[in-house]
Amino acid sequence: FGTVVTVPELILDPNGRAVIFGPNGAGKTTLLRMLAGRLPGPVLETAYLPQRPYLFRGSAGHNLGLGLSSEQAARARQLVERFGLSTDVLRRASGTLSGGERQRLVLARTLARPEPWVLLDEPLAAIDVRDRMDVARELVVSLDHRGVVVVTHDRDVAVAMGDSVAVMIDGEIRQVGPVTEVFALPATERVASVIGTANVLEGRISGSIHPLVALDLGGVEVWGIGSLPSGSSARALFGAEAVTIYGGVAKTGSAQNHWRGTIVDVRQVDRLLEVVVDVGVRVVALITPGAQAALELRSGSEVTVAVKATAVRIVPA
Repeated sequence: FGTVVTVPELILDPNGRAVIFGPNGAGKTTLLRMLAGRLPGPVLETAYLPQRPYLFRGSAGHNLGLGLSSEQAARARQLVERFGLSTDVLRRASGTLSGGERQRLVLARTLARPEPWVLLDEPLAAIDVRDRMDVARELVVSLDHRGVVVVTHDRDVAVAMGDSVAVMIDGEIRQVGPVTEVFALPATERVASVIGTANVLEGRISGSIHPLVALDLGGVEVWGIGSLPSGSSARALFGAEAVTIYGGVAKTGSAQNHWRGTIVDVRQVDRLLEVVVDVGVRVVALITPGAQAALELRSGSEVTVAVKATAVRIVPA
């Protein structure tokens, strides 16, 4: 019967960019369609771009101007160039366009409309990975001073396009907040698994200094934000991007968590490197190839890893 969407309240900023983030089948598109008036209930005055927009027969240029005034059509032509489509593409038949070309075309047409709210369902999914962030940046500039709601399951798109995010799982919004805060500090283990938090470490609460608690991982201690009683089972959640790696012994810094360990694996993840360090438990970090070269990091290297306590969320196990 599909996912039942239950969202008692969703506060949107008329000048903000809200991202609805979650896995396939979470109910993201259903919620967006509710906002767009495709389903019963209160509606916004919106320009809505579905995940699989339709193009009519004729040229790409003809499709670009459909439903637009002459002023709006001129704006659409400006936008389509900013999104990386040449004027030659506009002369081609719509059926000859690639998925990425179609997506750029309909994005330009949608953004040229005057409605104060723009709703975008997976707007960059059909665009090549190498161009995706460039188009995302152009979208952000083009959407200034309008209310925007973006549905995506892509973390990079969420971070690039949103200033706030609602994480949706099984038809419910499980966490809402600024993008950087939610991705850095997931509220629950389920949210952490959905947003791709690399480090989930289990142990028992061994101490506290408000607002922090210490988690004993079996000889390794990690401090983070939490309010659980001593002795209770818990998990520490933190992203790989929150982990800093130092070659050799680290200099004194503000990070409360720092451990000596040995690199056991280095692997490519998109344009970054994922480094796994055994510190008694395994900690995952994300670094640039430049950092790896500068520190001469490889499997077997002895390093120090550090994580600020404010970047760690301690939740019940």
